[in-house]
Amino acid sequence: MRDPETIEEYLATAKSQEAVPLFWRFEEIVRSCGPSDVVVRRTIVHWRRNRVFVGAFIEGRRLGLNIDLLRTAEHPSRHSAFHTTKRVITHRLRITHADELDAALAEMVAEAYADVGPGTRHTAG
Repeated sequence: MRDPETIEEYLATAKSQEAVPLFWRFEEIVRSCGPSDVVVRRTIVHWRRNRVFVGAFIEGRRLGLNIDLLRTAEHPSRHSAFHTTKRVITHRLRITHADELDAALAEMVAEAYADVGPGTRHTAG
């Protein structure tokens, strides 16, 4: 099966359309951070600058998120956090309601955009 080419194609394949409005709200949050490239795969949509910094995927009625940070962050929707490199910690979140896409989550996305998106190989730390 080929990867979808657009976000719209990805969302059209979602088994449940309940999380689609959540996906579009998250996409607005990412877009508000500044320019980035969208990488659409069969199971997830990533946003990247030099490096992927966030991803979103539909899982049933929920929106699943991956947010990469250089620290561990707390959020009520976070269900796990783990190192994906020596420095980068991927935070997995499950979103079921629009109010969970709050200012704290937007701050995490902005931090990921600023700190991880440009790449982490040649930064101090």
